[in-house]
Amino acid sequence: MNQYRVRLTIISVLLTVFMLALAARLFTIQIIDHKRYVERSIDQVQKPRIIGAKRGNIYDRKGRQLAGSAPGRMALSLDMLGVEGGEGQTVLQRLYPMGDLAGPVIGYVGRDGYGLGGIEFAFDSYLRGEDGWEMMHRDGKQRTYRRIGLPGKEPRDGSDVYLTIDANLQKIVQAVLKQTVDSLGAKGAMAIVMDPHTGKILAMANEPSFNPNIATTVRLADRLNRCISQVYEPGSTFKAMTAAIALQENVLGENDLVDGNNGVFEIYGQVIRDDSPQGEITFTRAFSVSSNVGFAQIANRFNNDLFYRYTRDFGFGTRSGVALPGEEGGILHPVRQWSGRTRVTMAMGYEVSTTFLQMMLAYASVVNGGVLLSPLIFERVEQKNGTVIKNSEVRPVRRVMSEETAFRLRGMMQNVVESGTGRRAAVPGITVGGKTGTSRKPEAGGYSRTRHWSSFIGFLPVESSALLCGILIDEPQGWTGGGAVAAPAFRKIVMQALAHPELEFSSKILRRPVVVQDMQNRQIKVPDFTGQRRNSVTRGLDSISVAFRFVGDGDVIRHQMPAAGSVMARSAGEMILFTDEQEFDVENSVRVVPNSVGKDLRDAFNLLNANGIPVYAIGSGAVKRQSIAPGEILLTAQVCTLYASYRGVR
Repeated sequence: MNQYRVRLTIISVLLTVFMLALAARLFTIQIIDHKRYVERSIDQVQKPRIIGAKRGNIYDRKGRQLAGSAPGRMALSLDMLGVEGGEGQTVLQRLYPMGDLAGPVIGYVGRDGYGLGGIEFAFDSYLRGEDGWEMMHRDGKQRTYRRIGLPGKEPRDGSDVYLTIDANLQKIVQAVLKQTVDSLGAKGAMAIVMDPHTGKILAMANEPSFNPNIATTVRLADRLNRCISQVYEPGSTFKAMTAAIALQENVLGENDLVDGNNGVFEIYGQVIRDDSPQGEITFTRAFSVSSNVGFAQIANRFNNDLFYRYTRDFGFGTRSGVALPGEEGGILHPVRQWSGRTRVTMAMGYEVSTTFLQMMLAYASVVNGGVLLSPLIFERVEQKNGTVIKNSEVRPVRRVMSEETAFRLRGMMQNVVESGTGRRAAVPGITVGGKTGTSRKPEAGGYSRTRHWSSFIGFLPVESSALLCGILIDEPQGWTGGGAVAAPAFRKIVMQALAHPELEFSSKILRRPVVVQDMQNRQIKVPDFTGQRRNSVTRGLDSISVAFRFVGDGDVIRHQMPAAGSVMARSAGEMILFTDEQEFDVENSVRVVPNSVGKDLRDAFNLLNANGIPVYAIGSGAVKRQSIAPGEILLTAQVCTLYASYRGVR
């Protein structure tokens, strides 16, 4: 009996302990840890979901979209965005409607939504905005839905960035650059077009470019903006800086004589040679023909500290501060590291390395009257409600030369195009100034004989320059001189920019803008002015209201364009009258514009190209009209613009 009583007591005690433990546990759960378990319960049925902010758009200077966002589907973990849990959801995909247009400038966006490269990276904090979130409810069947009253936060969309780039001009530059690289078998090329008075970059192109829509399929090295990240020895384009120092310091005047020494100059056992040996020539002529020997002797009239100070003031050896990532500062060694020949070789553009943007800014200082400017790549940053939160401003850095020196140097650079190494950059009827450059690439033990940088930097018109354009070709095959390979590309870009109906350069540069021709414009038969004197020709053309320009210093007309007997509209452009005896093939220079209306755009292109007519197209499909009427004479600085039936999305 006692045995059963003991067992019953043990069982009772155990049951009592169990009940006490259960009560304690229930007390802990319901009273002490109540809040924690309520939160765990809510977590089982409620999950936060990120509402992605719409990334801001990128536009060109006239509001044409270069980058935007559109809805898409992808599996995105909320862990990536700092919120626990997550599932596949709708996100905003980044799109670049103009493909590879200015790809290295614009950059691209990574999978995490952050900008990588170019404007996308530099302005990421403005473009990205701020993500929002909302709480979702999940039922017993794991169905997720939104319940009224649950907390959340609305996203704040990113701001829009407006660039100084002009999409139409960028198209022209990239097309010419690609054509030039292909025709020369070159490794690549760069080009920049600027407003020299504000520092605004109107076009910045790399060839090859890349398409940001498929950025991950392109090597990282090919996504770089080489205009700011590639350093090179500029060669003879640097002679403009040497010339500026000589003029500013009154070392030489334009007509002072320089000894070309028959193309040979020896320094420290090494010989500097000219491709075209010269004797005694003027400073202007030495600059025009790019005499290495002449500039070696000019440099010996400077001291090292003076040369270094001016070179530094021109912006070499320091970053320009452009609002783009990856900019290099170039290489300008301090004077203590110079060798006995550094000053001489620097005068010719060696032993100093620069980016192409730095060279363009140095030339802009010559064109704008002597002031180095900081470059501008964006116009403004604007919120979705139209509020401007960041504006660009013209930023002068320092004065590097007097206005008088800049004026005199521009005159010398005009001579380069008229009678020197830059003749192939000339645009008849418009004054053009510039400088050619060719430099060998360094290699083990010295410099390569087969690998070159070839360049031309020019501006127009000389008297009131509205446009500064530079071309740099990487390893052209065959001809390597900047005057032979880069100057023609400059000319093509300028002529197409003048002819484009949506660009303003025609009205700024030409005496009469290149405009779309009206078939009803009154036409005249061009008289024969050859053999006549300036005065009588002037009276005759003024009487019939035709724009004209004399080329040369003579008094008697030797050649004319268009040719006598041609038919031209009064508003077609300028008549060019040549007064000097010079080699000029009038017969081959006159080009009659054929009729391309109604033809397929590709056939029209082939027809005009076969007749030597520069052509630009707007739209696709069949040609509806052309800017120069069929049968008219192609005049100076004109490109025939074809308007097709479908213009596409701007």
